[in-house]
Amino acid sequence: MAFPPDVAVERLLAAEADGRLAHAYLLCGPRGSGKRAVIDRLAAHLLGSEPGAVLKHPDFHAAEPESKSRRILIEQIRRLEHALRAKPAVGPRKVAVIHEADRLQPQAANAFLKTLEEPPSGSHVFLTCATPDAVLETILSRCIVVQLQPGPAQPPTGPAQALLGLLEQLLAKRSSPTQAAFSLARAFLDILGGERERIRDEAAEALKAEQAHYKQTTDGAWLEEREEQLKALSEAAAIRCRADLIQALGGWFADVLRVQHGSPAALDRPAIAAHAASTSPAQILRQIQALEQMATTLDQNVQEALAVEAGFLKLFTIPE
Repeated sequence: MAFPPDVAVERLLAAEADGRLAHAYLLCGPRGSGKRAVIDRLAAHLLGSEPGAVLKHPDFHAAEPESKSRRILIEQIRRLEHALRAKPAVGPRKVAVIHEADRLQPQAANAFLKTLEEPPSGSHVFLTCATPDAVLETILSRCIVVQLQPGPAQPPTGPAQALLGLLEQLLAKRSSPTQAAFSLARAFLDILGGERERIRDEAAEALKAEQAHYKQTTDGAWLEEREEQLKALSEAAAIRCRADLIQALGGWFADVLRVQHGSPAALDRPAIAAHAASTSPAQILRQIQALEQMATTLDQNVQEALAVEAGFLKLFTIPE
């Protein structure tokens, strides 16, 4: 049975109050189902922190796919295990989180099995994934699975709105396929670069605040590990932003298909109806597939700019 995020939190907090909280949970649900929000609230409760501030807590530790490989590496798991075995910095508890557990390298997954089965005293482990079937059976068998309901469709972010606006301009002007592809690729990379810079600045500010707050209570080794963790989290956040941009483009073309089949579009953008009237359903399907292929290619440790340019060339050069 799948639960809304609020209900899942209520049930897990009730289990904790009754002393029935298990040692490891796997939270499953599609993107937008609230997995991170659930963990944020649970971790804040367990660590005595404020929701929204738990990422800065020295007894909160997380691992997720790093930078180009989009895999969770054994080095990350070793750092996580080391943090769990160390004495808590502030209170009696620690929380460890592995986001996108289906992206664990096999060696990393095997290295974490014993810790997952018997976490150190006072430790709580949470994992997340889109679907439990994608997680290794050895991991799945050691967790209690909590399925979350899909969340409501989210409107495109500001950066995605800007990208969609340019896409619509290029289609309206009927720019040459090559010109349109390189214009959209340049805008995509510029927007992504701006988001990366913003994310890095936020991480630098977070680290500065933690250094000032905890330098009297933790050793330098912890701060060095935290700096590396924030770097990994920053790159992971940038990759999620990249995925969001591609998803927004895919959603736009999916709306074109909906309009062609007589259904309302999810986005309120007049250009969708215009494109639906001038493009065949078969071509729209191929354009959606081009975006999906670009997303898959970018997850395979390739040169980002070249993959984006190639993906948009394919998007705009699909024959009628």
